[in-house]
Parts: sequence; C-alpha cells; structure tokens
Amino acid sequence: DKYRLVWNDDPTTTITIAWDQLQAANPEIRYGKEDRGRAFWKYKLTKKADRVLEKYEMVTHFTKLTNLEPDEEYYFVIKDDEGVSKRYWFRTAPNSPKPFTFIAGGDTKSDDEPLEAGRASNRLVAKLRPLFVMFNGDFCSGDGTSPERWHTWLKDWHELTTTSDGRMTPVFPVHGNHENGDHANLNYIFNAPYQENDSSRIYYSVSFGGDLFHMIALNSEIDEGGLQKDWLEKNLKSNQNYRLKIAGYHKPFWPHTSRKRENEYQYNQWAHLFYNYGVDVSLDGDSHMSKITYPLRPDSTAQDSYMGFVRDDEKGTMFVGEGSWGAFPRANDDDKPWTIKSYSGNQIKWIHVLPSDDALPDRMKIY
Repeated sequence: DKYRLVWNDDPTTTITIAWDQLQAANPEIRYGKEDRGRAFWKYKLTKKADRVLEKYEMVTHFTKLTNLEPDEEYYFVIKDDEGVSKRYWFRTAPNSPKPFTFIAGGDTKSDDEPLEAGRASNRLVAKLRPLFVMFNGDFCSGDGTSPERWHTWLKDWHELTTTSDGRMTPVFPVHGNHENGDHANLNYIFNAPYQENDSSRIYYSVSFGGDLFHMIALNSEIDEGGLQKDWLEKNLKSNQNYRLKIAGYHKPFWPHTSRKRENEYQYNQWAHLFYNYGVDVSLDGDSHMSKITYPLRPDSTAQDSYMGFVRDDEKGTMFVGEGSWGAFPRANDDDKPWTIKSYSGNQIKWIHVLPSDDALPDRMKIY
C-alpha cells in the first residue's frame, strides 16, 4: 500500500521504491526491462528493502534499485509470502541531452475542497506523464506528524498519479513549513538525503541528461545561511558545467500575496549565488497562488531596482511558484514591477526542457 517512487540519487541509474507493508513477510521487488505482467518468476532481477522504518503507523520499506540503464523503461512487482502486487513501471532519466517534461508545484491540504483540488492536480500528473515531479513542500495540513493525513496523501499520490497502464512518476521532494513538526519528515516518508549527518538538514541535488540538467532541493525552514549557504555555494560551483540549472524550495523571497511576509534574509543568502552561478529557474510554493517573473539579477544600487532585483533577460533567474497544488488560493494583491503574470487559483507548472538544436539554445518552456 501507499507506493511512491523517489529520486534521491543519480536518476539515470538509480531509483527508490517505497511502500507500506501492511502484512505478510519477506517482500522483495522483482523487476526488469521486459514487461512480464504479474508473473513474478519471469523477472530475473530481485531486491529486498535496504531500510525498513516503523513510523506514522506504517511499516515503510525503502528499496533502492541501482545499476539501471539510462533512459529505459523498467517493470516491477512486489512479491511477499502471501501474494504479488499489480505490475507497475517507471522510466529512468536520460544520460545525454534529450527533451523531457516535469511538473513543479506544492501545497496540498488534508480536508474538504482543498483536498479535492489536490486530487485533481494529481490526476493531471497521470494525464501529462512527466519524467518526474518536484513537489515544493506542504504535503498535508498541520505540522506533518499526523499518521492519518500522511496515509491520505500517500494513498492519493499512489492511486491518482499512476497512469492507466501502470506508469509511476518519481517525486523529488522539498521540505515545507507544514513538515516542521519533525524536520526529518521527508527522510521518513521519501528517504530524502540530508547533510552534516543531521536528518533535519534535508537539502540535496541530482543531475542528468549528460551536462544538460542540474536541480537542487533547498530548505527554507532551517537557517538559509551558515552551513546551508556554504553547501549551496559548493554545490553550484562544482556543477557549473550543467547547461540548465534549477532550484526548488518552499518559501518565496518576495511573495505575491500580502498574506505572507517578505523573506529578506533568505534573499540575502541565496539570490546572489543563484545569479553568480547561473540558476535559470527558481521554483517555490507556500503562498497558494501563481506567479512567474522576468529573469532577475540581484542589484540594490541600480536606479530601476525594486526589492533588490532588476530585470536581466540575458543572465537573470526566473522566479516561478507559489504553490496551490490543492491548498485554497490566497489573494493576488502584491505584484512587483518585474512580475510577468500572476493570479489567484489552484495550479501546477508543466515545464518542457529542450536541449539546443540548430535554431535555438537550451531552453525551458513553462506552462
């Protein structure tokens, strides 16, 4: 029950499959590149869980499949002493530049109309069939410590984002403020990696597509400076060769609703690093509305500077967000001079990544 696929390592060769083992013993993944349906004995590759965690009234098994081939379909079932699951499949990331799409968004709730809106967004994942989803925090209502609410989110994710032919979409999870009841929540739920041997420091990155694409999950719910800023600078410096770079986190620097406070400290820690190391798109959540900005350069001295940003179409970072995968939308009443488009409504971003060709450079199209 409550399956989820996670990217938390090299997605060209590795994926984590997680599920809640309700009963029975000795579960293992049976998998391979050929679709053998539920005939588990025909799958030649097997793997037992690397980690079993009893938390939030679940017995979560995390199984990391390694040594996979890039840009390939893999089919799998889970076999235990009592039976065999449905057959599911996933696709590994390419290891050379190739077009793909992904979905970015965040902020779901656990009750009433917002719960149903989040379910509608989940169904769009199954329809659009992206390579992966970056979920920018706030998975449930409350502080992230309710077993019932996690069970609802995980069952919805499994049942509604899986396609009719059994394809599952990996999630790249980001920590939000509604996970703050335990800062290790994303490690409990998704086996998300952390830094400094401290499970509250969940920030990490993955790369794929040869030298095409690098993405970072940051954590706006702990100190954005200090150790995290040092890690971010080292990460960006060591991955300068990637042609397209994105960063995801939860709280925006400058929200587009007056219901949310400005985050000047966060701006001071990250904005210059984004610009100096060529982060193309920044993806956030939290405000429960939609915004897209022009490409921006941090500059407080220019005559046309507003809140420390000026438009820079050549080298700037576009800031895209702000949540409302399912959460009830807030008022869109705090636009900036450098806002392209904003509105109050439930929404996700569907982003097409396109490597350069004879006519155009590397690019992303944001829908």
